[in-house]
Amino acid sequence: MSTNSRMEQDKIETYARTLLEAAKAEGREKRDLHTLVDLANALGEVSDTLKVILERGDENLLPEIANRYSDLVHNENDVIAVDVTTAIPLDDDMREEVEEFLSLDYGQSVFIVEHVDPSIIGGIIFNARGERRDASVKTQLENARRVLKSRGGE
Repeated sequence: MSTNSRMEQDKIETYARTLLEAAKAEGREKRDLHTLVDLANALGEVSDTLKVILERGDENLLPEIANRYSDLVHNENDVIAVDVTTAIPLDDDMREEVEEFLSLDYGQSVFIVEHVDPSIIGGIIFNARGERRDASVKTQLENARRVLKSRGGE
C-alpha cells in the first residue's frame, strides 16, 4: 500500500470513528448512517454550499436553511433562481431592471443570485434551468477574434 493510500485510509478511519462515537453518544447511529450516506451521494453543489456555510461560521443557520429549502422545494413553481454574473456589483436600479427583464422572459418571478467576475469586462451572463446566456464583453471579443481569424486564414 502506498504512503498516500495509507494516509488516506487513516483519515477515513479517523473520520468514520469520530462520527460513530458522536452518534453513539446521542443514540442515533442508524439515523446518522442514513444521513451520512445521503450526504455522500449529494450533488457537488450541496457539498460546495455546505463548505461555504462552514467556512463562514454559519452552521448555526443550518436548521433554518433546511426549513427554507423545504419551503422552496414545495413552492418551486413560483420562483426561478437565476445566477447573474456581471463585472461590477449591480446597483438597486439595475437589479430591478434585470429582475423585471428575467421575470418577463421566464414568465414568472425570479430570484437573482448575484456573482461578480471582473474578467468578463462588462455585460452580463445569465444561468437558469441549465441554460446559459452570455452577453459579456469578454465573450463578444472572443467571438470577434474567432471570426477575424477565420477570415484571415490564420
